[in-house]
Amino acid sequence: MATCHKGHESATADYCDVCGAPMAGAAPAPAPAVPAPAPEAAPAAEAEQACPVCGAPRAGRFCEEDGYDFVLAPPVAAAPVAAGPAEAPAPERPVGLQVVVGADRAYFAAIQAMAGEDAGALVFPRFVAERRFPLTGEQLLIGRRSRSRGIHPDIDLVGPPEDPGVSHVHALLVAQPDGWAVVDLESANGTYVNDHSADPIAPNSPVRVKAGDRIYVGAWTSLTVYQ
Repeated sequence: MATCHKGHESATADYCDVCGAPMAGAAPAPAPAVPAPAPEAAPAAEAEQACPVCGAPRAGRFCEEDGYDFVLAPPVAAAPVAAGPAEAPAPERPVGLQVVVGADRAYFAAIQAMAGEDAGALVFPRFVAERRFPLTGEQLLIGRRSRSRGIHPDIDLVGPPEDPGVSHVHALLVAQPDGWAVVDLESANGTYVNDHSADPIAPNSPVRVKAGDRIYVGAWTSLTVYQ
């Protein structure tokens, strides 16, 4: 029987069957091969990342365009956009305005004085029912309805009683960014704002009106703007 270097008698000639030591003259067994570690797969989200500096798609740890380190570098905040000069907010159009239509005796007397002898046929009405029209939309036509001519004003002053001095297409209330304006549409007898003893407003030129203002048309009709 063979003896190992530790003095054990072994029945095998390659390794001691007592302590497992290699016997004299036996070739050491090759060490088992250790498989190389597989390359670590990039996270699925990596393919969807973009460099926060230049926007290039991520192809590895470092950006190929500017060298940004996707692993160690802190998040990069987007550069602030330089703000231009602050714009003044646009004035808001007043809401809830309405026009109240009625008859004004002082205006009627002023028209009589201006008409002279032609005023003989004018008679101030004994009763005029008050009518209200909300100021909505972009424009409102003031006039007298005419089915034959296809005229249907938004503020229809056809009566009764009917003011003969109101043109079928007399004036227009036009919405402005910060309120309303009245425009005379080249009416036969003109349009007055507040002071009916002064000259009528120029045709086709908007004149601002606000709550409390009065618009005079025809022989006696007044339209008062209310909030």
